[in-house]
Amino acid sequence: MRVLPLLGARHAKGVSAESAYALIEIMIAGGLLAFFVFSIYTAFSFGFATIKVSQESVRADQILVQKMETLRMYDWNKVNSGFISTNFTTTLITSGGSQGITYNGTISIDPAPVSESYSNTLRQVTATLTWVSSGVPRTRSITTFVSQNGIQNYKP
Repeated sequence: MRVLPLLGARHAKGVSAESAYALIEIMIAGGLLAFFVFSIYTAFSFGFATIKVSQESVRADQILVQKMETLRMYDWNKVNSGFISTNFTTTLITSGGSQGITYNGTISIDPAPVSESYSNTLRQVTATLTWVSSGVPRTRSITTFVSQNGIQNYKP
């Protein structure tokens, strides 16, 4: 009869030691799980922020190209007379219906920085956009030349 209490005590002691190891394993597993969840959350946040900045940059490029394509349709008199507006504003409205991003743009038409004989028939046009993305000011610019006798010499 003395054997039963010893076996019971030994058994209880074994369960206690195994429980202690299980608690440590659970704590380590919980820590690893928390680390992985935090890592995945950070990766998704970084990815979405990168996509947002990329979309804004692509939209800025589209606006600048649109302004340059419009410029191609003007004849020489309109380019030199101040007909082209030098300041403009465009807004990117997101699908969430929020305010969106406001792009402020300028167009400058200057004499071309060349000294050749045709310099009086050549203008340098620079379109610049500025906007604020997540508190960071951003700028995009495009420059081209316009000639009096350029690619197209017709009046629409």
